[in-house]
Amino acid sequence: MDKKVNGWKWAFIVLLGAILGLTLFLWLKVTTPSQDQQALTNKEQNTTSKKYADLNVAMNKEQLSAAVNYYLQQNQKQGSIKYRFILDNSAILMGTTKILGKNVSFTLYTQPKLDKEGNIQLKARSVAIGSLNAPPNFVLGYIKNNYDLGAWATIDAKKETITLDLDQLTKKQGIKIKGRSLDLSKNDLNFDVSFPLENTN
Repeated sequence: MDKKVNGWKWAFIVLLGAILGLTLFLWLKVTTPSQDQQALTNKEQNTTSKKYADLNVAMNKEQLSAAVNYYLQQNQKQGSIKYRFILDNSAILMGTTKILGKNVSFTLYTQPKLDKEGNIQLKARSVAIGSLNAPPNFVLGYIKNNYDLGAWATIDAKKETITLDLDQLTKKQGIKIKGRSLDLSKNDLNFDVSFPLENTN
């Protein structure tokens, strides 16, 4: 004899299958990001894969002077020449050093420009040691031979120039700086600045 079909049993199996299928469908929907979510995730991953965030910074003379002086204070070594940077109609380095055990003030007047790497190059125009005017090449040669200014300042006594390596100046903070324009007469001072991004992984 054929066994009687148990309708309740099959109804329960069908209902259970429907519940499991609906649960699986909802789970897949919940765990699968939408197109908008995927696009945002891809955009964020592309952004965070970069090591730096880049921006352009426009400054006036006072702001650039303050920024350079901040980093000079961070980088000047104990026992070296102490000086500060001033931008007016020219770029001026004012500082003190010891000559024969005496503190002597000096002022170096320069014409600033950007070199091909975007660093600030200072062309010496005149030097005053105390109230005495001195030849720039002699003074720069003396400083180069007797003081360690660090990797961020390079002196060429023959060309009467000092080059401020901006990347070296901000190396401790991991910031990269490249000059875009430097025109004191127009107060046009623009720099490309790259800030290191934190590792979010």
